[in-house]
Amino acid sequence: MGRPTLFPFGGCALHGAIQAAAAIPGVTPVVHSTPGCALRAGLFAGGGRYGAPPGLPRIAATNMADKHVVFGGTSRLREEMKNALAVLEGGMLAVLTGCPAEMIGDDVGAMVKELTAQGERVVAVQTAGFHGPAHDGHARLLAGLLAHVAPVPTRADRPLVNLFGIAPGLDPGWLAEIETLSRLLEGVGLAANPIFGPEGGLASLDASAGAALSLVLSPWGAAPAEVLAARHGIPVLVADGLPVGAEAAEALVRRLSDRLGHPLDAAAEGYLARERAHQGWRFDAVLERLAALAPRRVVVADGSLRAGPLARFLGETLGWPVRVILTDSPPEAFRAPLARTGVACAGDGADLARALSESGADLLLGGASAAAVAAARGLDVVDLGAAPGLEGLGGGLSGRGGAERVFAALLSALEPAPRAASVFPIPAAVPSAPFARVAE
Repeated sequence: MGRPTLFPFGGCALHGAIQAAAAIPGVTPVVHSTPGCALRAGLFAGGGRYGAPPGLPRIAATNMADKHVVFGGTSRLREEMKNALAVLEGGMLAVLTGCPAEMIGDDVGAMVKELTAQGERVVAVQTAGFHGPAHDGHARLLAGLLAHVAPVPTRADRPLVNLFGIAPGLDPGWLAEIETLSRLLEGVGLAANPIFGPEGGLASLDASAGAALSLVLSPWGAAPAEVLAARHGIPVLVADGLPVGAEAAEALVRRLSDRLGHPLDAAAEGYLARERAHQGWRFDAVLERLAALAPRRVVVADGSLRAGPLARFLGETLGWPVRVILTDSPPEAFRAPLARTGVACAGDGADLARALSESGADLLLGGASAAAVAAARGLDVVDLGAAPGLEGLGGGLSGRGGAERVFAALLSALEPAPRAASVFPIPAAVPSAPFARVAE
């Protein structure tokens, strides 16, 4: 028997692919599908109907009509790609197919080959919604683009590390996570290669084929890393999600150092020591207040990038029992090992509501969608997400700064409000007339 679906988290594969393509400077997504597909993804990127216009990414779309579905839409795709190239200065077109185009079997590859034969940089990726959730579309887009890059010279003084598994527009604070990890690697003598955001772009995309290592931070970074490993022999290091806190960040850096054969020098050790000292100083300032919080039964409901690391951090620092619910529908290959560790998966709000009932938790930490479901069921909520359309703003959870944000959010949400201070009576105002007479 079927069951109702309550707002699937993140949308479909096409939406995730559009978000990823739009976050790479120099790449323009061309959506080959019906009008609603690109519109819905654009509205999602802009924060909904009211926030859409200022946040819309640059998207070209074929807007397939009934006649294109019946007779084929390749001619419409050819026209749209040529129009897009006419108004773009350089860059790349990423042709993303929706469900109608793939179901009728449009020969997208032939249309792309016409333009690549003329020296244009165009790549087609199959991203129809039926392939999977939005995070799967992110992985498909990035793997498809990386399959067409060739190695370029990179800096020899610092090993270059690809960052995979952070999904723009889907993972809250995605840009902050990339920037924090980039600063962390720079602090220990390594160089990050962020493909997304203002420090990324086509140059970073090309440089990824010449990197020393690919760092995979979530299951959604595995496919892109495997493409580079198969085509260019780039080794892969799989991390356990984001490094939340200075200790986790240091552990990740040391793993990278060992894998790369790049020992940490005195400057790197000094940088890590300063990070530990800064975090310790700030924690000491709130330690008594954290200890005063009543123990809670906690559920962390978030994507694969953040949920596990956040749960470990809370368990190790506060000693609270924490369960994990993943809301990004991880690939089947990852689900069996996760289930053995007690991790549940919830693809939509109905699944999450059921998992929350089974967990026995009284406190949820997670993103905005999960927080809304939990609040409706009477749980206390600590919202660590971002408003729709603002996933690129705000701080992340990586490093010592992330740990500080988690504790600040816990104290703000759970600490009892202070009693109102005693108010002393205020004397009546002195008339101004005597002063006026003295002045005379």
